[in-house]
Amino acid sequence: MTKIQRCIEDLADELIIEILDFLLGTDQLSNTSSPVNLHDPSPRLNGRPPHVHSESTDLNQFRLVCKRFLRISTPRKFARFDLRFERRGFQRLEELLHMKLACHVKYFTYMVRPFYQGSGNRWSQFFDGVDPEIFQTNKDRLQDQTRIIEGNYDKEMLLKAIRAFSSLQQVKLLRVQDKDDERLLDQIHEVSLEETLKLDWESACTRAVTNLGISLLASNCTSVRFVGAQISPEATGRLVQTPSATLSALGARLACLEVTFHSNFDLTSHMDALSDVFHDFFLASKNLTVIHLGFETPVPLDLPLDQIFHRTQWKRLRTLSIRGWYLDSEEIIALLRRHHRQLRDIRLVNIYLRDGSLWRDVLSILHDEMDEIERIDLGGINYASYLDGPSASNGANGHGNGHDTSGIGNGNGNGHGSGSAGFHHPPLPLSVLVNHNSTSNSPKAVLDSDFFPFGSHGHTRNSSVYDLETLRKYSADVLGDNGISVGHRQIPLWEAWVLASPRNLSRRKKF
Repeated sequence: MTKIQRCIEDLADELIIEILDFLLGTDQLSNTSSPVNLHDPSPRLNGRPPHVHSESTDLNQFRLVCKRFLRISTPRKFARFDLRFERRGFQRLEELLHMKLACHVKYFTYMVRPFYQGSGNRWSQFFDGVDPEIFQTNKDRLQDQTRIIEGNYDKEMLLKAIRAFSSLQQVKLLRVQDKDDERLLDQIHEVSLEETLKLDWESACTRAVTNLGISLLASNCTSVRFVGAQISPEATGRLVQTPSATLSALGARLACLEVTFHSNFDLTSHMDALSDVFHDFFLASKNLTVIHLGFETPVPLDLPLDQIFHRTQWKRLRTLSIRGWYLDSEEIIALLRRHHRQLRDIRLVNIYLRDGSLWRDVLSILHDEMDEIERIDLGGINYASYLDGPSASNGANGHGNGHDTSGIGNGNGNGHGSGSAGFHHPPLPLSVLVNHNSTSNSPKAVLDSDFFPFGSHGHTRNSSVYDLETLRKYSADVLGDNGISVGHRQIPLWEAWVLASPRNLSRRKKF
């Protein structure tokens, strides 16, 4: 009997896709520059350089094999599109739409520069008085910006694009600034023109957020993840005039919201004025699975959680992240308890407890009542009295010196974990180990973190340093919380103790 020779073309499409994913890496969506996406290469992903526009890349070679492989690989090649706010960027977007490839885009990144602010005559006089070769790039960008805004070209193209992104899963807004911008700012400062000429992120961010919101509402996109790693608070100012129904419609389309507000000023009063806006928005955002709300400001936000979240409960919420806040332990506990059955990833970063609150109360709830917790990040936590006291001046665990966790994602745009802007230090997983031989379980005993191996925050399951069995026998009372300050060495120990809960261990043994 003659044996039938089989070849790869005999395999089903699904198997070929699995082979392709294995060759290219399942965690890395194609970053291949396409004929419509030839901007500067994206940052490295997971320490590996991105693909470049070349037939030598694995994906492009695969596409050249035959028409069937071309069809199979096309969705992967065009799964992401990075758009710069410039005429060339919008022209490439037009080409993508013309080639009818927009339907494959899952991850859309909108990269916007601060706007040139000041009268046209002032800018013309400025550029006439400097070396044209040095500032020609800035001059071209100013002309680009003027043409785009006057023709409303950005809004028109975003409307067309997001309507056509039928597979859209994530929208990321990034601020872009390079050496040409820095050189321009230095020159403006040198000739003392800061009062009349500037690069303004507030106006750029406001226009970008507004147009993205309008475009999402005009599309059929649902379950979208929005990531804004450096949002200007002023961009939210227009929300006060936005009809409640519009906010509700936008909130209902989001599956994830990851936003960090950056400002040189205290944002407490600004965010307090938006309390009703947050109420309408979060009430309608019933499908949220991830929430990250952070504040990068000179001082933490001094506003109760309920002024923002309004006791809302999200039944699908799996990841909760808040950053840069003065809070009471009771309000943190109330938020956690509303979601104790479903939260898996909890991040309380640069949170400072007010007088009368204790971190061990929060830790006890995390340890004893959270049914599904798998990851915990307490980077930079402390007490408000410590932050306001003289000891904060030495920079030890003070605000802004905690872990860089301005977003959830890892920044590669693949929708797996931010940011984004993202958490550069992964939190402790459940199976960390402790090399501590103390056998004392006296209620008065206190675990001395100096006896525990200590490294930088970011232990993973593969870098085990804590012993689960050792930690299980201790209560929160022996973790060394003095209600005054939290030491660097205590944080990873506390994280490990939370994850060493017998409640979590018994749950895992069932599976």
